[in-house]
Amino acid sequence: MRGDPYFLKARFKSVCPETGKVIEKGDECCYFPKARKAYHKDSKAAEQCRAMKFAESYGMGDAQW
Repeated sequence: MRGDPYFLKARFKSVCPETGKVIEKGDECCYFPKARKAYHKDSKAAEQCRAMKFAESYGMGDAQW
């Protein structure tokens, strides 16, 4: 859906607002368009995004939480 978080390659260097880890240009990160924030791939936010994508791909009942 539009506005849902997704994974991408960072276009510029930034810092994860959750972990404080540096996200280098080209690193994989999880982007939340509604908040306009990128999270490090090791963050809880990215973990939740992976879980949501997994649930969607297998048609699980809680996929749209």
